[in-house]
Amino acid sequence: VHPVDFLLHHIPPIARDGFEIFGEEQLRLARVNRNRPTVSLTVSTGMDWFDVKTIVNFGELEVSLKEIRKVLRKKERFIKLADGTIGEIPPEFIDKYRLLFSFGEESAEGMKLSNHHISLLDELVAESDQASTDPEFERRRQHLLDFDHIAEQGLPAGFTGELRPYQKAGFDWLHFLHQYCFGGCLADDMGLGKTIQVLVFLQSLKERMVTDGVHNPPSLLVVPRSLLVNWQREAARFTPDLHFLEYFEKSRDKELENFEQADVVITTYGVMLRDVDVLQDYHFHYLILDESQFIKNPLALTARAARTLTADHRLVLTGTPVENSTMELWSQFAFINPGLLGNIEHFREEFSTPIERKKDENTASLLRKIVFPFILRRTKDQVATELPPRSERIIYCDMDPSQQKLYNRTRDYYRGLVLGILENEGLNNSRFKILEGLLRLRQISNHPRLFDEKNKGESGKFELLLETLETLYAEHHKALVFSQFVQMLRILRRELDERSIPYLYLDGHTQNRQERVDQFQSDGDIPFFLISLKAGGTGLNLTAADYVIHIDPWWNPAVEMQASDRTHRIGQDKPVFVYKLISRDTVEEKIIQLQQQKKNLVDQLISTDASFFKSLTSEEIRVLFEY
Repeated sequence: VHPVDFLLHHIPPIARDGFEIFGEEQLRLARVNRNRPTVSLTVSTGMDWFDVKTIVNFGELEVSLKEIRKVLRKKERFIKLADGTIGEIPPEFIDKYRLLFSFGEESAEGMKLSNHHISLLDELVAESDQASTDPEFERRRQHLLDFDHIAEQGLPAGFTGELRPYQKAGFDWLHFLHQYCFGGCLADDMGLGKTIQVLVFLQSLKERMVTDGVHNPPSLLVVPRSLLVNWQREAARFTPDLHFLEYFEKSRDKELENFEQADVVITTYGVMLRDVDVLQDYHFHYLILDESQFIKNPLALTARAARTLTADHRLVLTGTPVENSTMELWSQFAFINPGLLGNIEHFREEFSTPIERKKDENTASLLRKIVFPFILRRTKDQVATELPPRSERIIYCDMDPSQQKLYNRTRDYYRGLVLGILENEGLNNSRFKILEGLLRLRQISNHPRLFDEKNKGESGKFELLLETLETLYAEHHKALVFSQFVQMLRILRRELDERSIPYLYLDGHTQNRQERVDQFQSDGDIPFFLISLKAGGTGLNLTAADYVIHIDPWWNPAVEMQASDRTHRIGQDKPVFVYKLISRDTVEEKIIQLQQQKKNLVDQLISTDASFFKSLTSEEIRVLFEY
């Protein structure tokens, strides 16, 4: 027991039991102050920050905030007071105020907090021993809490379409963020019309600017190259008055004066990264990142480049704000609301580690509360009730006997190899062979020719796939067929060619994506669209299909769902059936079962391959290679 602990917590019960205590007042090195610390907060509002005067008292003794923060940074529990006594900072005090101390920037009388931290500050004001706030803080606080009462906005005259009620609510929410200079993340499910909500919002800003007689610079819209055509088409259809300047061709003019002619400058992530030195010199009205998972890695060059650009306002659009880890959330918020989640080291220590490794539900709840006002997420189940039903079915199949023998032989080889390395060198030195072994087993589970092009063996899954496609063809259905293995799609193409079954094909090398999408949508004689999962997971509207087949399910359900959402989206008028093909008694089955046990505490936090393999224990790896 620490001596101060003994004096604080053991001496008082002994005294209450009738024992006399002598000599404590003569102690020089460990005289204690048994008062619990109290905190008084006084909040005054600046233009985009809050000044928080903070007073901490142990009884009548006042302690400077700087000293408290110094103690907390050292992760110590005791602080020396002005009269030489020692006070204890109890765990509940640390839990309540550590984020305030971490996020706040020290000032003369306390600290400064960003305007973005109003929800955190609101909670601390409510829980502090004494607090006073100015009228402006109360006004901002009330507006932030009244999310059900965001002011309705009139639609712009230049909008030529119709918004569904939830899209109108999203449009109003974007105006709310604009009014208070907050960055935001529009995170509606795939297919719910994030593009149209942003377009009508930009059209509204343009018309208000004209009415108010002000001039705002253009906005910069950054999109994946595959979505350029989609944005251009949607803009021409719904907001034809918005002038788009294309800044992505190799021959692009890099004179920034040209931007003044446009309402929106549209470019790609690749061009943004290559031209970041040019774009940094221009101050935009809005910076908008579509499919913002492109900046989910905070250390990647793309994310770092995006954070260096300047604008009055920032937005990101994504159907999956978190796929892999909470660090992806930090990266996106470091762009839209810098400072909201602290620096990266602080966030990793205070949020990522407790949530992902310690399964701390309270920390997850706190993180959700901090980011809640700045994320708008609606699922199709909530808002698109007019969509026809979607049925999902896992179809198990047995491997061909020769395929089974190859699988067993390969599994036994890698099992011995991996377990030997695990035993002798540990988990970290085994990861490469684990990934290699799992890849080989997944390939064989699909078709032996993925493992060895010269293999003449058959595949039970491939035979089932062909039977399914022939049935759908005979019954005049249209289907999207996804695989993560381009080689698997090539094998399927050869077989369909031999059977004279028409199809379209798309992978990462396909140039004329939109032409093929249009052809599939309009040509009733083309039943199948073969798509590599990574190339076709976003940006495609394929509502002509009523079946989706995943030949080899991706280990991240969010990516798989995005692919299925290519057809189950606004505009679909037929029930959608999703089939997932799984080879029985293989690593496919085991990994799916294992993922069910590894659900994360944070909403929408879904593991990808990377985080999945990093989180495996030695025992779980052994199970994957078991018989």
